[in-house]
Amino acid sequence: MKIGLTGHQNIGSKSDIKWVKGVLSEEIEKQNITCGISCLAVGADQLYAEILKVRHLPFIVIIPSDGYETTFDETSELPEYKRLLLTAEEIIRMKFSSPTEEAFYAAGKEVVNRSEMMFAIWNGKKAQGLGGTADIVEFAKAQRKKIIHINPVNRTVTQI
Repeated sequence: MKIGLTGHQNIGSKSDIKWVKGVLSEEIEKQNITCGISCLAVGADQLYAEILKVRHLPFIVIIPSDGYETTFDETSELPEYKRLLLTAEEIIRMKFSSPTEEAFYAAGKEVVNRSEMMFAIWNGKKAQGLGGTADIVEFAKAQRKKIIHINPVNRTVTQI
């Protein structure tokens, strides 16, 4: 099963990240995933890709725009992005000329469209800008996709 991911860049504390990693690993096992799909953003996306990589499961990366790599901190974030990108099964580049909220929203919708279901690592709150996790969850709901909501704030896992 192809499963996409949408999630926060800032998942929370080290304890929150550890909890999310454990739950996400369990869900990957339960859902019989054959391929993951994400935009490889910092935080939830990269955590997902790393778990898939360790399990020798392929993943597809949706790159929102030209210049996407400029959204990563050059010293702490960019090397991890590049490392994971090199191990992607497939890379799909959206046709946006620069990294904008519109590009991020379109890329998130593309993740949903290519997925059979979604994981959402989400605090349950409204998006901070167009294309945020809440926007992608709403789009996935409109597409009638099964969503596993992993909430790092209250540490719950529910199906939407």
